[in-house]
Amino acid sequence: MKSSRPGLPKPVALPPSFDSFFSFPIRKSGYSGIAIYTRKSVVPLKAEEGLTGLIHPKPPLQPSERISQLGTYPPDFEHPTIPDDEDEIDYKDLDSEGRAVIVDLGLFVLISVYCPNDGTGTEERGKFKMDYHRLLEARVDGLIKAGREVMVVGDLNACASVQDHCEGQLMVDRGLAEGLEGEEGFWAWIIGGGLGIG
Repeated sequence: MKSSRPGLPKPVALPPSFDSFFSFPIRKSGYSGIAIYTRKSVVPLKAEEGLTGLIHPKPPLQPSERISQLGTYPPDFEHPTIPDDEDEIDYKDLDSEGRAVIVDLGLFVLISVYCPNDGTGTEERGKFKMDYHRLLEARVDGLIKAGREVMVVGDLNACASVQDHCEGQLMVDRGLAEGLEGEEGFWAWIIGGGLGIG
C-alpha cells in the first residue's frame, strides 16, 4: 500500500461492494503496507494482521477469532528453516512493518505479503529479509500441518532465476564485464547485494 491509515482516502479504504483488510507499518509511515479486498459476496470467516499472531486490534482477538490455535504461531514452535545457532529472532519487529494480511476464506487461507527486499545491502537488512522469509515459511507450514490449504500471493522480493528480476540480464552483463562467468554477476548481486569487485 505504501500509505498510512490516515492517508488512505475513504473510497480506497472502503470501496462499494468490497470488504477490506489492511496492515500498515507501526513506524515509517508510508514505507510499506498490504491490503486484501474481498467482494461482499465472499465473506471471510476470520482475518489477521501479520504472521506471528502478536499484532492485535483493539480490542484484541479472542482465541475463537484467530485463524490458528494459540501455540501454533511461529514464535511458539521451533521450525527447521530457523537454524539452531541463529541469533534470537525478534518476531514482533518482523511484523512491525505491515507486511502481511491473512484471511480465512473457508476452503483455504489466503496470505498476502509484501516481503522485505535487501535494497540497502546491509547485513542487518539482509538478515531481516531472511528472517521474514523463514517466518513466512513457518506460518505456512503451521497452517498446512493443521490441515489447511494455503495460498500465498504478493511481492515475495525473491528471485529464482535471472528472468525473475527486471534487471537480471543487466546484472549478468555487468558481471561478465568484470570477468565473471555465466550468471555469476546476477547471483553475486542477489545474494551479496553487489558485485563487491573492482
